[in-house]
Amino acid sequence: MTIGISGPVDLKLVACDLGKEELPETNGFPLVSHLINALLKRGYKVIAYTNSGSIDKPVVIHSHNFTVCIACTKPQPGRRFFQYEIKNLASLMQKHPADVIYAFWTYEYAWAALKSNIPTVVSIHDIAHKIFFTQCDMFRFVRLMMNNIVTSKAKHLAANSSYTFNQISKSHKKKAVIINNFFTPDLEDSIVKPAQKHNYIISVVNGFNTRKGIPLALHAFAKVHEKFPEIEYHLIGIDMEPDGLAHAYAIEHNLAKGVKFLGPLLHDHLVQLVANAKILVHPSREESFGMAVMESMVVGTAVIGGENSGFIPYLLDHGKAGVLCDIYSEDALAAAIIKLLSNDTLAAEFASYAYQYVQENFSEEVVIRKHIEVYESLASHYYPLREKKAPALEEGTY
Repeated sequence: MTIGISGPVDLKLVACDLGKEELPETNGFPLVSHLINALLKRGYKVIAYTNSGSIDKPVVIHSHNFTVCIACTKPQPGRRFFQYEIKNLASLMQKHPADVIYAFWTYEYAWAALKSNIPTVVSIHDIAHKIFFTQCDMFRFVRLMMNNIVTSKAKHLAANSSYTFNQISKSHKKKAVIINNFFTPDLEDSIVKPAQKHNYIISVVNGFNTRKGIPLALHAFAKVHEKFPEIEYHLIGIDMEPDGLAHAYAIEHNLAKGVKFLGPLLHDHLVQLVANAKILVHPSREESFGMAVMESMVVGTAVIGGENSGFIPYLLDHGKAGVLCDIYSEDALAAAIIKLLSNDTLAAEFASYAYQYVQENFSEEVVIRKHIEVYESLASHYYPLREKKAPALEEGTY
């Protein structure tokens, strides 16, 4: 069986030889590349469908058991409802077809897969209507409309968490399964575990806005810094760079003392900084999953998250694998940080439980079995003479 993966692929993370030619710059999301690697490692043929703004004609690169098809993009795609991008992706899918396609997000990558007429599972990785209500602009309106069209047209959906599954409509639940995000076995191998935690706490967040929670977290840290003046707060991600939006806000509100604005970092460097930190503070108000939290659990750093922040309470096993608090309150968040900074033993206990919990529920080995089950079941439905029937799934209609 040849499996198609449609989404933002970071080609530098794909574990195969793509030749010596310079690869186009793509919009990468590490989980997509990790899924490709996991399938290749298990002997499947994979075709990746992605796109790039740095090419003027489609690029197709072949390697052993792996093909990547890169479509073109144009500036300001939202103004065109991504129709140019969708058309180009769908064309490549038809010219280089897989047996089934797993499409990330309910936007252009999934819409293109549906247009290709190849059996497709659309993976829901965010809650479009909730994002729109907190980031109410024209781009998010376009994304919401695309989400509604794609989820209605799709015959097969996959939610990336039980929280995401519970947010979709009753009719959509009937055609959906839950396939959690996962971490790779080499995540731990990429770090050096510190003999002693360093004197800082950390947040890994992309985007400086109320929904992501960094403005409130900065106010909370100011209270923490009064009690622990030697502790630093490190901010990683888009808008967290020196002289970026978060830094400007901190200066304007006199909150920059003790804060290091590091901005976007290479993943290995980022994970090492998280492993060295005393606490990962995750102030986001809503998460369909929470990759930064999961990675922190894997590398042994205690986590603080929101008690009502989407999947975060489930990921932290309802407070057994981390501290849950009211992240709408700077006082509550500050108190949770102070609680863990004041008790290293408690922080270590949370980190130890979290490590076991995440290994048992969100490892590559556990989650990839569900992926393969879905693909084989889909293939057996559409190609009954070629595939044996896969075991029945717990949810959905595969």
